[in-house]
Amino acid sequence: MRAYTHATVIDATGAPPRPDHTVLVRDGVITTVAPASVTPVPEGAEVVDLTGRYLIPGLTDAHTHSNGADRVIPALYVLNGVTAVREMWGSDEVRRLRARVEAGDLLGPRWTVAGSLIDGAPSLWDDAPNPEPPTVVAHAREARRAVHESRDAGADFVKVYSRLDAECYHAILDEARRVGIPVAGHRSDHVPFVEQIESGQRSFEHVHGLWPALSRNPEAMEAAMDRIRIEPDTYYSSWFHQVTEVEWEAANTLGPAESASVFARMAANEVAYCPTLVMHRALDLPERVRLTDPRLRYMPPDTTALWEYVLEAMYLKGRGAEESARRRVLFELRRAAVAAMDDAGVRLLAGTDPQTPGVLPGFGLHEELELMVGAGLSPLRALQTATVEPARFLGRESWSGTVEPGRVADLLVLDADPLADIRNTTRIHAVVIRGRHIGPEERATLLAGVETAAAEG
Repeated sequence: MRAYTHATVIDATGAPPRPDHTVLVRDGVITTVAPASVTPVPEGAEVVDLTGRYLIPGLTDAHTHSNGADRVIPALYVLNGVTAVREMWGSDEVRRLRARVEAGDLLGPRWTVAGSLIDGAPSLWDDAPNPEPPTVVAHAREARRAVHESRDAGADFVKVYSRLDAECYHAILDEARRVGIPVAGHRSDHVPFVEQIESGQRSFEHVHGLWPALSRNPEAMEAAMDRIRIEPDTYYSSWFHQVTEVEWEAANTLGPAESASVFARMAANEVAYCPTLVMHRALDLPERVRLTDPRLRYMPPDTTALWEYVLEAMYLKGRGAEESARRRVLFELRRAAVAAMDDAGVRLLAGTDPQTPGVLPGFGLHEELELMVGAGLSPLRALQTATVEPARFLGRESWSGTVEPGRVADLLVLDADPLADIRNTTRIHAVVIRGRHIGPEERATLLAGVETAAAEG
């Protein structure tokens, strides 16, 4: 039994902060949340005095990629207060990591894991480095088989990608519905976004291709998306150029009524949106990526080289001054779209897409929350996109999401109020994962161990 006493509890439900409260934890589960004045500390309990500190739920990163560096990446999530992640490209390696974490052999978050990425032919990943090749499908039979392969591999959901044609896309959704596995991922270039909202896809990632559906002429803009073709040897870079052209035209013909209709459909269908603004900041504003980021000491030595490759070969190849100028505008429009979706009641999920240049596991989620507040969300709403919203979306309310009796004790102790300044989520005093308390000294020791492991490669 452990007693966290005299804390200000921010439970993320929307209730006001509760000062001077005691939270009792037994066997990794919260049993009591009540005023300290009326909550006796049980005999023999370990007491952690949190006077002047803030207790919030552990955070969830709803868009991660965690291949490689098993002694680095899982621990970085937890030591940054990220106690759960949604892995968007499943692999045998990640499933092994999850098993080791669940067995108690490795410090790491709770994992929800996708199957292999399913894309059309040619895939955007045909010429890009990735330890796990995508599953490429060319017709409905292959698409249906890919659903079964994801499920049989132990995936929690099917991941769909940008280049699926309409036949394959609808086959995947139909087969997934038939066998009872959720579908999440990118919008397809070849299927109108509104049609995908109605198809049963549970969430959409990134603010790519959203605006064609919001245009005053959505049919023309969706047709332009459908005409995108991948050029040999320039797969992802050519796709980025073409998508930007469509986005620019669509964003300049936005229709208020069309936007409201699309967002209302998303809310009615309980479709979640994971905008990954921190990824878009790197893509749209690559000059802000710091290749000398001091936090790189926690990552393997080849991380900088990977970032440089992605920047040059995928982001900047063929990008001229006009496209760069347009992207600066588009980034602000992406942030405005996130605020508009929130106003319309669309469920937003905080996610980061780590392995993007400049985005580090664990650290990146705090930057995403800051970008959401910069977009117009309140600090509470931003916090909810990384706590209660992903817990509800994943159907994993027992994985915390709030600070309430009966929830697992995945908690984050902060030295300052995140509702006064969302950047205070980085003021980490302690982390609690599966009931294990990692105080300041142990956290510093574990971070030093991550740094050593990273240097060893």
